[in-house]
Amino acid sequence: MKIKRSHLVHELAEIEKLRTALRKAESEVQRLLDEAAARGALVDILHDVMGSLSMGELFHMLARRLARALNLSHSSVIFAKSGDRLGTVASAHEDPQLENLQVELDKYPEIEAALASEQPVLIPDIWHSDAYRALREAWEKDGSVISVRSIIALPFRLDLDRTGVFLLRRTAEKASLNEADVDFAETVVKSAMNAMRRAHMVEVTQADNLRLEALARTDPLTQLLNRRALLAQLGTEVERTRRYNAPLSILMIDVDEFKDVNDTYGHLAGDQVLVEVALLLARTARSVDSVARYGGDEFVIAVPETGEAGAIAFAERLRDKIQSHPFDIGKGDPLRLTVSIGVADFPEPQVETAEDLLDCADRALYRAKAGGRNLVCV
Repeated sequence: MKIKRSHLVHELAEIEKLRTALRKAESEVQRLLDEAAARGALVDILHDVMGSLSMGELFHMLARRLARALNLSHSSVIFAKSGDRLGTVASAHEDPQLENLQVELDKYPEIEAALASEQPVLIPDIWHSDAYRALREAWEKDGSVISVRSIIALPFRLDLDRTGVFLLRRTAEKASLNEADVDFAETVVKSAMNAMRRAHMVEVTQADNLRLEALARTDPLTQLLNRRALLAQLGTEVERTRRYNAPLSILMIDVDEFKDVNDTYGHLAGDQVLVEVALLLARTARSVDSVARYGGDEFVIAVPETGEAGAIAFAERLRDKIQSHPFDIGKGDPLRLTVSIGVADFPEPQVETAEDLLDCADRALYRAKAGGRNLVCV
């Protein structure tokens, strides 16, 4: 009987050991599951921040995703530098209307501390934090009701001039934020800053490329297309005309006796005249027309979907407009100038390329000059 009882006790002890081991295993499995969930949330957030969002969109997305991943009641981004009296709310998950709101930083000791130290600041419970003693006394005096319990202030630096803090908060009914939450948020924010810097560099690069492209295509004085851009545009128009059998005309325009303007009034006055001529041409042309400075005082307008008769009528309107325009160069009475215009159209025999078309217009312009100027010739 004693042997059976001893055997039973031994079996019960073994069963208890197994139960303890099982509980430990279950706890470890749950920990691994929690870590996997956290890693999954991190991967989701990083996948978003590595996308092609703008910086403003990234800040809004980050505040929202951190609030969701860490079960936050408040998640906001505040731009400020160490020593600033005010900060600017760039994004607030809990209230989108708070964007660009100015906040007094002395009411947020965790923000001031994070900016000064450039390190994350964790306050598990503001009701037991020395940093909040003065604020608690002020709240008690004025009867303020504060729902927040725990806070993480996570500093970031976007570039040399822009710094700020991610302010992450939970209310009293939720568990306090802890060091693991700080580590998670810090990993996300560091990766986000890298993504934002790349997004900023992409935006700057794209803007620079657009400016360079515009410079490469634009005449610096008149802001019209330059000769190179005109040739490229004409090449495209000639091919389109050949493919669809649609008419194409060009006007080559030369300011009559322009050398006299430079010789009499100076090159600055001459430049002013060219700028005004360019404005008149651009304002008279259609949106589908291409207006270019061809060189010196010569301009070219490509007029798609327009045959010879329409191009001649357009050229006459331009000639009349310039002839009647007073060019005020600030030296005495306004100047009165005229232009000569050569017109060529495509398709035409012996015209195969954009260069051929320009050559035809140039010969027509020569005839207008030889005919006495202030003329339109074909």
